[in-house]
Amino acid sequence: MKKYLMLALISALNLHAQAEDAELAEHAEYARFEAYLDGLVAAQFNDYKLAGMTFVMVKDGDIRLSKGYGYAHLDNLTPVDPATHLFRPGSVSKLFTWTAVMQLVEQGKLDLKADVSQYVDQFDIPNEFDTPLTMENLMTHTPGLEDGAAGYLFADEESDLRPLAEVLETYTPTQVARPGEYSSYSNWSTALAGLIVANISGQSFESYVDEHIFQPLGMNYATFDEPLPEGLARHMSTGYVEERGALEDFGFEFIKNFGPAGALSASGTDLAPFMIAHLNGGSYGSVQLLQPDTVALMHSNLYGHPGVENWAHGFYEYKRNGNRFITHGGDTIAFHSQLVLDPDERFGFYLSFNAGDGARARGAIVDGIIDYFYQPAPPDYSPQAPEDSAERVANVAGAYRVTRRSFTKLEGVLGLAGDLTVQPGEDGTIIVPGPQQTIRFVEVEPYVFQQVGGQSRLAFDTDDAGNVTLAHLGVFSGQKLSFLAQASTHQLVIVLALLSALFVVINGVRTRGQTSAGAARTGRRLLIAASSLLLVFVIGLGAVLSGLDMNRAVFDFPPAGVGPVLLLPLLFVLCTAGAIGYLVPVWRAAECGTWARIRYTWVTLIFIALGAVMYYWNLLGWNYY
Repeated sequence: MKKYLMLALISALNLHAQAEDAELAEHAEYARFEAYLDGLVAAQFNDYKLAGMTFVMVKDGDIRLSKGYGYAHLDNLTPVDPATHLFRPGSVSKLFTWTAVMQLVEQGKLDLKADVSQYVDQFDIPNEFDTPLTMENLMTHTPGLEDGAAGYLFADEESDLRPLAEVLETYTPTQVARPGEYSSYSNWSTALAGLIVANISGQSFESYVDEHIFQPLGMNYATFDEPLPEGLARHMSTGYVEERGALEDFGFEFIKNFGPAGALSASGTDLAPFMIAHLNGGSYGSVQLLQPDTVALMHSNLYGHPGVENWAHGFYEYKRNGNRFITHGGDTIAFHSQLVLDPDERFGFYLSFNAGDGARARGAIVDGIIDYFYQPAPPDYSPQAPEDSAERVANVAGAYRVTRRSFTKLEGVLGLAGDLTVQPGEDGTIIVPGPQQTIRFVEVEPYVFQQVGGQSRLAFDTDDAGNVTLAHLGVFSGQKLSFLAQASTHQLVIVLALLSALFVVINGVRTRGQTSAGAARTGRRLLIAASSLLLVFVIGLGAVLSGLDMNRAVFDFPPAGVGPVLLLPLLFVLCTAGAIGYLVPVWRAAECGTWARIRYTWVTLIFIALGAVMYYWNLLGWNYY
């Protein structure tokens, strides 16, 4: 008996020793990772203008690392405390909205496939295509709504804050596509989901999330309230933007007008219980935030092209090193964040920067962390194109414009800067020029292209006739454009119109002493007037834009002085219409020579084309909101 007791004791001691050894090995592993992360973050701080970063990582239900980098306040060099300093996660906030939605689904109070109009009685839900919007459309950003932000997404002062339902009704976007046709990221949609949570629960969205998510998870340094509660306001990190080569305090960004889409303020460490619950079948300690089946559903794919990353139920996929992650990024003007989860490995991390350059630094850190823990054999960076890919390569070549844009409002004119172009390359490749580098892709299956030397993928949709209609870069989409709709075509029209206007004005000054009569004189005066209005419009618009702070566009829109400037295109169109009326009389006028008639016709036609371009880009009228 003593022998068996001794053997049992030795076995227990060995097991204890093995457990201690495993714990020490794990501790050493995370110590090595922390040193690696320190170097990774230091490189980003060296390359970009950054102030601070908060970071937390979880694994198997525990926090493995919680750390602050840099400063929460540069004026007094306060180091970032990940446990108490509040950062703004931006659109990472949406994951809390979708979690609240899924709680109501569990309770049988909300149907993901039902028409959401039954949950909203404050205003009418867009339904231009006789296809009701569902919560699934909202969660995958497929309601077919245009996007917008300028002048209303953020609020500048506390006095600018308005009730959620009122703001959603005032700024209801135009529905430009049938629900489910394509994905087009929409803050309005998520804010609508937050209103539905409030309507069903009978309490404000902020109160619901606090009572049903923050309090159960012990998230004491988290709130959707704006302005911040007094007890949390002193913990708020400063947000910075670069001005004149230095980081300047940008001030608090009020997002309450679209709060469920991005108004969260939270410490880095407080995101840990939320991540753990999502990685642990909905449970955190004794708290069951969601049931396991609900969590599994929420993490499962719901919409997208099978060749690229898809939308889950609010999360979206990110694939790297052959592994699938679910994630969500977030951006305000000053804060830039990312939350990444691997439900299979019960692993996740969250990071947030408090300076504008964080938008550029974030990707390198996310990929660096994934590369540290996930190192399988890398994908084939030099795949061979199928022998029959040439026809498909030719079919996908062209210009594409992102679906996330304003179609009917003035801010949509930003799209005039240029489109995404896809060019045919050699050996079955396509080339996508970018502002910093040109990327090559090679076809790996019909209409699915793998980045050469990288891990990104492009996929394309075709219609029944085999024509390419849509490009998918991950969860974001771009519509293929006809020649007449391309920004480059419109840019050419603008250049030709400006040169023509300049010629007309110069020629008018040069020949001002010459006499003319009848149709020739009237038509000439109309073209001189139209040309002068066009040139003054361009000068005036340039003057307005030169004083526009792009960081302030979501607050201060329309920019000062743009109202009178936008009167000029309307007058230009009226003068051009008058010139059209004199086109035939000018050709009949005996005093007009052949070249004078051709010049008149050319200028009139190019001005007609410019008027169409102005209409396309919402420059005719005051289409602010």
